[in-house]
Amino acid sequence: MPTSQPRKSRKRTREIREQSRATGARYTEVMRANDRTRDGAQQSPPPSRIPTRTLLLPLVPDALTGLYELDELLLRLRKEMVLDRAGVLMGYRDSEGVPIPGAPIKDVFEAYWRVRDALPEGTEELVDGTEEYPPNMLLLVGPDGGNVTHLAAIEVAEADLALLTAFAYALDCAASPRPGPEFEALTEALGELGRVPYYPWMPEGDEATVARWVRRSLSPVLISPFEGPRGVADLETLSGVLRYAEDLGWEAVEVDQDEEQAAERVIWNMMRAAM
Repeated sequence: MPTSQPRKSRKRTREIREQSRATGARYTEVMRANDRTRDGAQQSPPPSRIPTRTLLLPLVPDALTGLYELDELLLRLRKEMVLDRAGVLMGYRDSEGVPIPGAPIKDVFEAYWRVRDALPEGTEELVDGTEEYPPNMLLLVGPDGGNVTHLAAIEVAEADLALLTAFAYALDCAASPRPGPEFEALTEALGELGRVPYYPWMPEGDEATVARWVRRSLSPVLISPFEGPRGVADLETLSGVLRYAEDLGWEAVEVDQDEEQAAERVIWNMMRAAM
């Protein structure tokens, strides 16, 4: 039998749902249109004008950790650090940032935040371990009563995914044996980041080490977990489970053995890409 819990709405959730009903736009589109980056970027254009893509993701903390740790590294590429005489970080100074062909770091930084903010509210708390059962996201419960994973469908702008993909390509070029003159600045910056990580969770090593870490951190949104011969069927299966739960307004649903196995395959693919 399926299990359910009453949906817990927060103030922000209620406001976005009211806008969604008023405009006829989907909840996640309205949420993304209202999000702002840390630097106070202007509100995004109306959601109807933005081509989007829906990503179905198992919210696996170990696979998403890097995505939430990537912000400081991107900030280091975008702005100049201000240190005191003892080498303690005092803040950041505006600058042009590291020049990256095809992926201006300012645009990449803002795209990263829009994609990250598209994840359900409570995902960061799930990842850092401060909230085991965040509200407003679906929990899959196995036939034996054990938790399988949280599942969410998020909508992100195609342009943002394209920017992050271009950034990942630039990382590969910069970390290659012959990066070319247009990638020299990024190569130098990656090398400096690897020599002086500054934060304990940032990668330490050469340019290739840093580039691999960044790519793995971006993998949850750039690499589909629905791979292999059963990928299409697994996507259909888990999409059906999510639609079923959303129609009934449930935050937890018991899955059968086939659905549990589909989720486990997707989790494995996501973990493999992130590790």
